[in-house]
Amino acid sequence: MSENYQSKRERWQRMLEGLPAGLREHVSLRNVEAVAALSAGGQERLLEAIQAGLKRLPRAVELLRINPNMSVADLLNKPVQHEPEPVLPSPDYPHYIEEELANLIQLCFPDMPRISAEALANADVMDVARSVAQAHDRLFKPNHVRTDFVIMVVYGLMRQTLERLEEVLEDTPALRQTFNQSGLPWKPNNWRKQDA
Repeated sequence: MSENYQSKRERWQRMLEGLPAGLREHVSLRNVEAVAALSAGGQERLLEAIQAGLKRLPRAVELLRINPNMSVADLLNKPVQHEPEPVLPSPDYPHYIEEELANLIQLCFPDMPRISAEALANADVMDVARSVAQAHDRLFKPNHVRTDFVIMVVYGLMRQTLERLEEVLEDTPALRQTFNQSGLPWKPNNWRKQDA
């Protein structure tokens, strides 16, 4: 049976009364469960931060849940940090992959000097493009790629990717303008129109 609002409010009120005296007046009922779940040290640190001028209680509570010993200065100043994606070592790409990317860069940006295109092809920002180029290269090497289920699934993935890229282009006029100025041909993906 789900808890009704009145009983939930009563439960929150009991939790609020169980908090340290100085902290009670600063915690709203909507935040009381999270604050009550903190360790005694975390609650004490939260009170110190509030007394020092803390404004964003939910963020501080989350940080204290992770690290109850976080300094007051960090609670006051530290922006919300998301877990960074793990940095994987950059694989060694065959030289022809980087050459292929440099060629595509020059096709997309005809005025770019070759040395700049090669530098961009090797830049960290192009890691995803290098990975895709290498995946495309591997796609046609093994014999099992000729099986119907592999071809159909890979083709479906490519069409979905193309559709998502087209949506980005359609939603971003500056990108569309850059695309139109490039040497790449525009071949709209009519697949999604068939499903409509």
